[in-house]
Amino acid sequence: MTPSKTALLTIDLQNDFLHPDGAYGRAGQGAASILALPDRILPLKQSLTKAGGTYVSAQFTLVPGRNS
Repeated sequence: MTPSKTALLTIDLQNDFLHPDGAYGRAGQGAASILALPDRILPLKQSLTKAGGTYVSAQFTLVPGRNS
């Protein structure tokens, strides 16, 4: 692995998916393993970026349109 040519991509590590008060938690779909994801990923992200790699976080967002 060449860190400068490596990226870590996370998708939807945001409160609405992770936090107990977010949409999934309010629907009773939360889990301890889901809540643990940010802390589990952080050391990898820090090591990669320190070595020159790239971290990308994609977040799904709903934006009301004019017909909403």
